[in-house]
Amino acid sequence: MDEKQVIVILVIITIIMLGFISIGAALYALPLCFVRYFHTPLHLLTLNVCIAAFICSTFWAIYFIMSTFYPDTLWTEQSCLPILYVQTTVNCQVLYALCVVSLNRLFSIMFPNKVIFRRKRWVAICVSIQWIFAALIPLPTFASSLMVNELNLHM
Repeated sequence: MDEKQVIVILVIITIIMLGFISIGAALYALPLCFVRYFHTPLHLLTLNVCIAAFICSTFWAIYFIMSTFYPDTLWTEQSCLPILYVQTTVNCQVLYALCVVSLNRLFSIMFPNKVIFRRKRWVAICVSIQWIFAALIPLPTFASSLMVNELNLHM
C-alpha cells in the first residue's frame, strides 16, 4: 500500500465515525423533541448539545469527503474564508453548548432558591447567546482578509 491509499483508508474510517456521531446525536435528540415528558430545562440543554454535535460532525464528514475526493471543488478563492469561518463556528458551538450546560448547572447549585435558573426561558436565553456568540467570534477572519486585500492594493 502506498501513502495515498493509507490516507484514503484513514479518511474513510474518520467519515464512518463522524457518521455514527451524527446518527447517535440525532437518535438521542428525537425523544427529547417529541416526548413531552422530556421538555424540561435540563433536557433542552442536552438537546442543544445534540444539535451542535450533529451539525459539527456532519460538517466535518462533508469536509473530509470533499477535501479528500474533490479538493479542486472545495478549495477555491471564494470558498477559503467561508470554510474557515464555518469550521471555527461549528467547533465553537459544541464547546459553548457544553459550557452553557456547565454554567447552568453551576448556577442551579449555587443559587438553589432562584427559580429563574430552572426555567425554560433562562435556557432559551442562554442557548441564544451561545449561538450568537459562536457566530460572532470567527468574524475577524473576514476583517483580516479585507486588511490583506487592502494592503495588496496599495503595494
